[in-house]
Amino acid sequence: MTVSQLVKLNIIIVDDHLVFREGLRTIISQENIANVVAEASNGLEFLDLLATQNPDLVLMDIDMPTMNGLEAAEKALKIMPDLKILIYTMFGDEEYYKKMVELGVAGYILKSSNINELENAIQTIMSVGKYFPPT
Repeated sequence: MTVSQLVKLNIIIVDDHLVFREGLRTIISQENIANVVAEASNGLEFLDLLATQNPDLVLMDIDMPTMNGLEAAEKALKIMPDLKILIYTMFGDEEYYKKMVELGVAGYILKSSNINELENAIQTIMSVGKYFPPT
């Protein structure tokens, strides 16, 4: 069963690069993976969105101005402890991995991943609860 066969998920994309957000939104829509219900360019904007949005999953970058993704994830999980956050980042460093696990995010994938890995990560998080690739 693929994500597209399940009830359509509501996703928020949080990344400071507009072109990246637009591209990710287009792919998610065209591949029928989920509904992108909102976007934010930094962690502070994302936290403001939580007052009006109830996402099933958040795709969040780490390196952003104003408030980075790790700080935003920590604050968001205090507000909504069951929120599923998938970190989508260029950083594969062990330091970031440990911090993500400590914060309680649902998983992470690298921005160099393909659409199949993104869909697999989303599907795994929604069915099992966590997705941390072996690499």
